[in-house]
Amino acid sequence: MSNKCKLEFEGFEEVIDKLAKVNANIKKIAEKSLIESHKLITKKAEEAVQKANLPAKGKFSQGDTLNSLYKDAKIEWEGTLASVKTGFSISKGGIASIFMIYGTPRRMKNQKMYNAFWGKKTIEEVKAKQEENFYTELRRLGG
Repeated sequence: MSNKCKLEFEGFEEVIDKLAKVNANIKKIAEKSLIESHKLITKKAEEAVQKANLPAKGKFSQGDTLNSLYKDAKIEWEGTLASVKTGFSISKGGIASIFMIYGTPRRMKNQKMYNAFWGKKTIEEVKAKQEENFYTELRRLGG
């Protein structure tokens, strides 16, 4: 199951305006922030699909789900909006990720996997990392 990670944190518009005033390379900063967000989410997802966290402790796991994880951050731009795919590629064997993330009538969801993408802590960490990158660059440029 694939998701898109986007740039969003409190004060985003204001920091963009300030960076524009000091002629910062906003595109570069945005891409760096998205790549770091991708790394954070991917690391948590990799931990969640380890055999110890799978049904039957991974006894029946072939490793397809882990191999289908988007490990390379490819930034996609649509006008002025940037995003990066996180999660699993269904076409590369990640179909099981859907059942692990949401559960089935007979199986509980893999809470660690769910939290890797939508957990409150993960969302807060991603926003904090993005905010840190933008404000660090603003301070570096003297804005």
